[in-house]
Amino acid sequence: MKNRIDTAVILAAGKGTRLRPYTFDVPKGFMEVGGEKLVERSVRLLKENGVKNIIIGTGHLHEHYEKFAEANGLQTFLNPDFATTGSFHTLICGQALIQDDFFLLESDLLYHSEAIKSLQEHESSDVILCSGFTESNDEVYVEAEDGYLKNLSKKKDELNSVDAELVGIWKISKDFYNILKTHHKEAHDAESKDYEIAIADTHHPVSVKKVDELVWCEIDNPEHLERAKEKIVPKLD
Repeated sequence: MKNRIDTAVILAAGKGTRLRPYTFDVPKGFMEVGGEKLVERSVRLLKENGVKNIIIGTGHLHEHYEKFAEANGLQTFLNPDFATTGSFHTLICGQALIQDDFFLLESDLLYHSEAIKSLQEHESSDVILCSGFTESNDEVYVEAEDGYLKNLSKKKDELNSVDAELVGIWKISKDFYNILKTHHKEAHDAESKDYEIAIADTHHPVSVKKVDELVWCEIDNPEHLERAKEKIVPKLD
């Protein structure tokens, strides 16, 4: 298959403060939902969709991911400044291991395998996966123009149009990652910003792939966790 991706990077450095007490002893990706840890499910779905090289960017309670990676043939890298930096900085910390086009995922996602399949089959080299509106609280909205990412924000009034919702799964080319590395060196707010804001700030052309009825959720707080168990898990394969 053209442009087939066999590498994935999972960003998993965050402290998960809004999920305490669940995240006192384990990172967010180790929360068990539907009988499977979030990171276990992501790794399984990635492998089922042809991804062989899985890299996890760690920080908070990184020992858990390192042990998991060793047991499952994965790789990890550490953001030593995870407590004071954002997810964009974590992504750049992995540059020694990230050598090819890759899928980029957040660690706190629960999603149907169609999410990875739809990006694996997409012809574009750089793609943002979006869904219809979940009304799940704490959404990131996406503005698209001519099929490409124009802007994104948690505030609808900051966008000229609200066309979709960010899922938190991307396809990123090696060339675009090099652009992001340059942006990290030059942007005054590089260490503090989230990776998705950095992507939008580069104004690099990123195709929007919208799967309206995609079954997925992000788990950032106890409300999200309950919604995942009650509404999302029953719909997953």
